[in-house]
Amino acid sequence: MSLLHPYYIIAIIIMIFFSFQEVYGRKVEKKWLWFLGGYLIIVAGLRDGVGPDYGSYIGIYNYSDTKLYKSIIMKALYMEGPQPMELEWLFVLVNKILLNIFDAPFYMLTLVIATITIILKVEYIEDNTFYPFTFMLFMFIPGFFIGESGQIRQCLGSFIVYYGIKYIKQENLLMYLLCIYLGAGIHNVCYAFLPMYWVARVPINKFWMFVFIIASIFASPFEVYRILGNFMDSVAGDVMIVEGFNGYIDESVQRINGGIGIPEAMMAILTFFLFYFDTPMKEKYPYYEYHRNYAVIGICFYFIFRNNPIFSSRLAGAFIGFSYIIIPNAMYVVSYGTRRLIHTFIIALFLFNFIVFASFRNIVNGNFTIDRYKNFLLP
Repeated sequence: MSLLHPYYIIAIIIMIFFSFQEVYGRKVEKKWLWFLGGYLIIVAGLRDGVGPDYGSYIGIYNYSDTKLYKSIIMKALYMEGPQPMELEWLFVLVNKILLNIFDAPFYMLTLVIATITIILKVEYIEDNTFYPFTFMLFMFIPGFFIGESGQIRQCLGSFIVYYGIKYIKQENLLMYLLCIYLGAGIHNVCYAFLPMYWVARVPINKFWMFVFIIASIFASPFEVYRILGNFMDSVAGDVMIVEGFNGYIDESVQRINGGIGIPEAMMAILTFFLFYFDTPMKEKYPYYEYHRNYAVIGICFYFIFRNNPIFSSRLAGAFIGFSYIIIPNAMYVVSYGTRRLIHTFIIALFLFNFIVFASFRNIVNGNFTIDRYKNFLLP
């Protein structure tokens, strides 16, 4: 078992402390959430050689300098430019501006990406739960290491779209489409969110949730996603990053005892909360239905794409990752005793993830350990 660097432990202690305060005391002031966000920006944004995809992104940084601005702009307009564009235009543009105009070292790119991502994350969390620190703790392992400290491109793109949920609530289609456009400019997976402006409002009940999930489980062995070939290829097109990402999570998605592992257990937990707390959540929590619909799609995508680790992690993860907000939100609609039970479960699940995560050899390969983590600012 390997020990995470103390910088991560400090963040965990902060989240646990404020989690207990917001669940059993009074609402924590937003300034403390921003304090935590600022600290995580430094930890993730100024890391040095840390993360499974770090080398791949250095390659992309240098690659971006070979592209003409004309090619990038034409790609943004869905036109063919004088050069082929193998990556999404907005991410290439950010890289090129930092390199050409500011002559910035690579760590400035990770800092810019981490800053934008975590600002959007804080705004999304603050807008969608009364328990922001509990949710951040719940998602920290392995989410922070795969997302803000790993697959930063999909993480940023997804948060741009999740920030756009506020425009679904406001029924502002143009602004939501702008979020999709910008998010897809970072990572193509964001196109999958395009229908969500309408799907978020589709009324479904427990019967239809059951039908959709069971149908997806039965469809899993047949690999029906192959009929979507071109779109699937575009989602998984950045092979360098895919290899880095999969090298990081291989052990975390190992199947044991006939094909049941941690991801399936998490799907079961999320499904339980969807069914058990559906009625009180609809009655007492505003816009719960939006995240419920995202969660159902994510669960279905996971089982449909289960035989392909790239698609099951990218497409399903994009929907599921922050549909988990349903789990801490359930504490808002139940009695004090049940709230304590749910919170205890969340803390126990976090501790389990912490122990399992610490046992992976790739925690060392990702340089997240006490003896391997380095930072350009922190000692």
